[in-house]
Amino acid sequence: MTGEPGKRFLIVVLDALRPEFVTPELMPNLHAFAQAGVRFANSRSTFPTETRVNQSAVTTGCYPARHGVVANRFPLAEAAPGSVLDSGDDVAFEAALKRLSGDLLGVPTLGEILAASGKRFATVSAGTSGGGRLINITAERTGAFRLALRRTEAAVPAGIFEAIAERLGPLPEYGVPALLWNSYAVDCYLDYVEPELHPDVMLLWLSEPDESFHYCGIGSPEALGAIRHMDAEFGRILTRQGAEIDAGSLQVIAMSDHGQISLAGGKLDLVTRLNQAGFSAGDSPEGDPDCVVVVHNGGGVWVRGRDPGLIRRLVLWLREQDWCGPIFTRGGVEGTLRHREIMLDHPRAADIVLVLSHDDGMNEWGRAGRSADNAPYPPGGGCHGGLSRHELENFIAMAGSAFRSGAVIEAPAGNIDILPTVLSVLGIGFDHRIDGRALIEALSGQGEGPENGARELLLSSTNAAGRRTHLSVTEYRGARYLNRAWVE
Repeated sequence: MTGEPGKRFLIVVLDALRPEFVTPELMPNLHAFAQAGVRFANSRSTFPTETRVNQSAVTTGCYPARHGVVANRFPLAEAAPGSVLDSGDDVAFEAALKRLSGDLLGVPTLGEILAASGKRFATVSAGTSGGGRLINITAERTGAFRLALRRTEAAVPAGIFEAIAERLGPLPEYGVPALLWNSYAVDCYLDYVEPELHPDVMLLWLSEPDESFHYCGIGSPEALGAIRHMDAEFGRILTRQGAEIDAGSLQVIAMSDHGQISLAGGKLDLVTRLNQAGFSAGDSPEGDPDCVVVVHNGGGVWVRGRDPGLIRRLVLWLREQDWCGPIFTRGGVEGTLRHREIMLDHPRAADIVLVLSHDDGMNEWGRAGRSADNAPYPPGGGCHGGLSRHELENFIAMAGSAFRSGAVIEAPAGNIDILPTVLSVLGIGFDHRIDGRALIEALSGQGEGPENGARELLLSSTNAAGRRTHLSVTEYRGARYLNRAWVE
């Protein structure tokens, strides 16, 4: 594989940014960036549309069926005995990884592949402490730089945050909207990582507008203010790095990991409902329930011993509930769609994967998409994890000398394509199988390609009675992308 010498990458993630917010009025810097470079009009997240699942997709080029991070939180007895593995809590996550001897992801990561080619990888995260570890999970072994603002004492190299704080000042107090917090993350990149490390690939994971959407509402004044602030920060990055971008060295990818949908209809309390229906349910393995339920607006039910009779009874009961949307099982129990259809066929996945009912209705701020609510966020707040188009549609744009100018590409793309695209430009090969593809139609000197080669498939369950699950997917150039799922 032949790359272009002297090329470097900066990947900036604006967590949960829905593409509709990238307008000249609200986000002039990001909008202009996308207009000048390449924007993918049909880019997709992976399912579950949760952050750590998609962080793993970005850094492995794979769906959960390969990388094994099947949810933000999931039972994994060998890693978190008696509880649920919370990949967002770095203290618990670090302990779990030690029990697993570091063997969490089933495929090589971007950091490992870069290190094997003598390239330097660096990450800064304003998001969860565990997510900050996950995007650079082998930093200790590969010698990469890793900093999660929510747990600076776990930075790699050890103790490096003391030098950063001495240069930048103390970490600001966290709040929602997390404006100063995210500005500090940008400072860490611009004023420490760039001058000191000059990495070949830099991944900057910013936590807004995700947090404002969760706690203030999608399209709320607070969230719009956070979006404007993040756009200004992105503009600051482009200004500071402008000379290197113009010289053709630095390539920039701006993206979101997923969208969000608004919670509506009141809290469900699924564990209580299941127990009232005669099942033995809990939100963790503690107490040895027959099933463990981890669902916000999408998620799963892990059944003890994978008891086929209990799985069947649960599916039949769930199909009767008006708050239950699409259902998936490994073997298509009772005519459900299968895990493999959503690229979630991994031994760690829930026995029953479900998405709560949702529609395209408006929230109080005039933003489309409402979901039933089993989440820890305020009523009317945003959530993600399901299979609505509002969660699956994300933003991806690229610019730099390696990419075309002024192109809007209608061909499908997704988070799984970031790793192979970066490696293709850098000329780095790999010998294992991934799910993504290099986005060659975005590269300079390339035409957009035969978009009519994209094939949309509609998959439907075969329930003899009750509501049926429908799933829309698109296949293109050997990759598969999820569009949406619904019931009727």
